[in-house]
Amino acid sequence: MNALLASAARAPRHPRILFARYVPRAAGERLAGAGVNFVDRVGNLHLRLGDNQTLLLGRTENRRQPEARRTGPAAIQLYCAFLVDPESVSWPARRLAIACGAGKTAAAEARQRLISAGILHALKDGTFAVADRKALEDRFLQGYEQILRPHLMLGRYRSALRRPDAFIARVKALAAGTKVRWALTGFAGAFALDRYYRSEDVQLFWDSRSLAPDIQRDLQLLPDRRGPITLFRFFGDIVLYRGRRPKPVAHTWLIYAELLSQGDPRAIEAAAELRENWLE
Repeated sequence: MNALLASAARAPRHPRILFARYVPRAAGERLAGAGVNFVDRVGNLHLRLGDNQTLLLGRTENRRQPEARRTGPAAIQLYCAFLVDPESVSWPARRLAIACGAGKTAAAEARQRLISAGILHALKDGTFAVADRKALEDRFLQGYEQILRPHLMLGRYRSALRRPDAFIARVKALAAGTKVRWALTGFAGAFALDRYYRSEDVQLFWDSRSLAPDIQRDLQLLPDRRGPITLFRFFGDIVLYRGRRPKPVAHTWLIYAELLSQGDPRAIEAAAELRENWLE
């Protein structure tokens, strides 16, 4: 706005008009005083046409409450954190943001939406507790498939290493040399946990926002929209299951959600087995 006011002062005979989302009263008074016309979405305006002048100020913007905003990936990551560690519902926003890989504001607003919906409730000591776990689970599982999974997907690939075990061994060796965090999910993660169902498909989290060409080369990956290898971005501390395993495995809630998102009978059967053994 300062640049606009300076421009108006340098050339006062050249009329200007500003179209804005919202012009607060103080800003409107400064603009009108400088002879700048403006109009915003809530009805504040200043128009000087010849000798005629109209000035309307004071209309306020109705900000949407957190619960009215569109649910984004950060909220789904937060729901996952609450399922992974129920005590996290009472963590400070900064700690929660680090754990689930979201911003502090997004984490605080997502928690407030759950409170407003009655899924969380406040305790007398100032902490919170899950009041409706089923609703929390439903929000996470639906949000994972529709919102979080597409957001986290780095791509689908096929590998020159045709055996899944050989590809996973290469991933493990590369990650060890580069100190990159990774974790098996989906079919590969479920098999690593309970050996229930073996698949040629490999889904895993990789701690990178994108795959550099040298990593694709080192993993011998070729992009393929129908390839058996799916890589997801490793988004926060909650991704990793903390139990000891020969290979890093994603938390069971993420494995379960990924299996359900596959939709085929084998994946649904593996998800049911995983839930009975690990989530009940």
